[in-house]
Amino acid sequence: MLLSRFWYVVLSVGLALAMFLLYLAAAVSNRNARKTAGRLLTASSQAVSWYLKDDARTRASALIPLAFHPDIKDGLAKSSKTENFKEVEGAAKDKERKALASFAEATSQTDQIVFDAIWAIDAHGRVLANYNYEQGTGSDHFEMGGYSVVADALHGWVRDDAWVFNNQIFRVVGTPVETELGGTPVGCIVAAKIVDDRFAQAISDRTGAAVAFYAGATRVASGAPAEFDKSSLEVTSADMAEVEKDADYVEKGRTSARLLRELPGLDVTAIFARLPGDAWDLGAGYVVGHRQATVADPFEFQKLADETDKSSVPILWIALLGVAAALLGLIFSVFEHTVPLHKFRRATSELGDKRSNVDVLKPSTFRGVYKKIAQHVNDGLDKIAAAAGVDRGPADMERVLGPLPAQPQMSAFAVPKSTAKVSQPEPSVPGVASGSIPGIPQPRRSLPKRADGAPASFPPSESTPPPGNPMPSNPPMAAMQAQRVQADDEATLVAPRPGQAIPGGNAGGAPMADGNDGEIYEDEETQWRRVYQEFVALKRKLGEPTAKLTYEKFRGTLQRNKEALMQRHQCTRVKFRVYEKQGRAALKASPVK
Repeated sequence: MLLSRFWYVVLSVGLALAMFLLYLAAAVSNRNARKTAGRLLTASSQAVSWYLKDDARTRASALIPLAFHPDIKDGLAKSSKTENFKEVEGAAKDKERKALASFAEATSQTDQIVFDAIWAIDAHGRVLANYNYEQGTGSDHFEMGGYSVVADALHGWVRDDAWVFNNQIFRVVGTPVETELGGTPVGCIVAAKIVDDRFAQAISDRTGAAVAFYAGATRVASGAPAEFDKSSLEVTSADMAEVEKDADYVEKGRTSARLLRELPGLDVTAIFARLPGDAWDLGAGYVVGHRQATVADPFEFQKLADETDKSSVPILWIALLGVAAALLGLIFSVFEHTVPLHKFRRATSELGDKRSNVDVLKPSTFRGVYKKIAQHVNDGLDKIAAAAGVDRGPADMERVLGPLPAQPQMSAFAVPKSTAKVSQPEPSVPGVASGSIPGIPQPRRSLPKRADGAPASFPPSESTPPPGNPMPSNPPMAAMQAQRVQADDEATLVAPRPGQAIPGGNAGGAPMADGNDGEIYEDEETQWRRVYQEFVALKRKLGEPTAKLTYEKFRGTLQRNKEALMQRHQCTRVKFRVYEKQGRAALKASPVK
């Protein structure tokens, strides 16, 4: 399952990387949007400021014809020469009022320069006549000499200013009135335009900016493009409290770009600027706003994308990449999951089929976890059979461990043995079993018993001395020829022929090790050589080829299977037995506790 698991890791890392890049892209997009909004706001705020200055110059220029009107000049000249204002009331005042009204009507028809109020002020700052502003008529005379724009105009300057009356903002311009060119002004004309929604919308149409005028903490007028919601430019007392803390706003009259509203998927940033003149100290100003779309999560990119954005995405290549990744994952899953699972299912179905002679799984034919499952299944079958009192017999090496290879696989630490065939028994030290080490106890096997409980005996061989003669000087050999070695329960039976020594043993001594309790065990090397000879003899009997079956190959196979069974069953040794199976020579391996 290495490839499948590796592919899962690759896909997981790819998905995590894609999500990381998407969130990173969202953060970068929001940061760039706010930076761009700041630049656009700065430009828009400057555009509004330039528009207000240009509008003031245009309105001041529009007052020049009114300043040269004969009735205006004569009336202001007479009023400026006398301290008694009542002396100029009457016909002169009525003429000036008509002149102001006629000028206002003429300008209103052009739909370009519109004045909501006009005042004719003499050199003493007294209002001689007005248009559309009745304050100052009658006995209460209205003086405006205290306004800076009036004072500058009376000194010959053309000025503009902003006034705040009754929570209304007025854009004001003043121009001097002279009887002689370059002479002392006899008065001035002051005209005002109320800053309302129409005025603000005209600014927005000319500059493309969303602008709102405020007086104190109250929005008095606003104008914006069609796609902009003007309600988002609403100014509250909390907003103004924060703005008043801005050092740039206090010192320079303008803030930097700041977040005004944070709406779902939309941020409104704004720049606050004060109106110059008398309105500065009254907290009057304007705010220019800009909306930029923000991305809270990567899935909102789809909402912001239009058809042009969607058409630029290589959907075909993305789809092909996804299909290729899915197919590759399915291929890995089939080879590492589906195929082994089907193989294991077929093996278990054969195990449960009554027509099949399979009664055990072959763990060596499986891989990965299925190999361990097969071992557990075999252990479970053994436990169930033992609990039911059924003797399953010795384990079949080929059925348990699979087909035995013809060429043994040597370990990296194994010492290679000679591949020459052994035609004669190997010499051994008299009195010591072949393959054993003196002084080290060897595995023991018990003597077989007859039905009456007495130890079994065998006919004497040619080398056995007759009764009454002294025993030979090699007692272990005599004892081996007189006894038959048999293991407990499933032990392999060993019966040497009379007069013939076991291959691998010493001709003058017995390849046996005597235990402390009198039981005699055959050493492993002697047993394997005997099993090898029996296996070869049976194969020849059944007509099977034996030319390539050397003892070294045979011994390597037994050694590997012995280690596997000892590790699996935690046994002390393993017995091998030769038998005929379906007309062929076979081996059975039995673990011995």
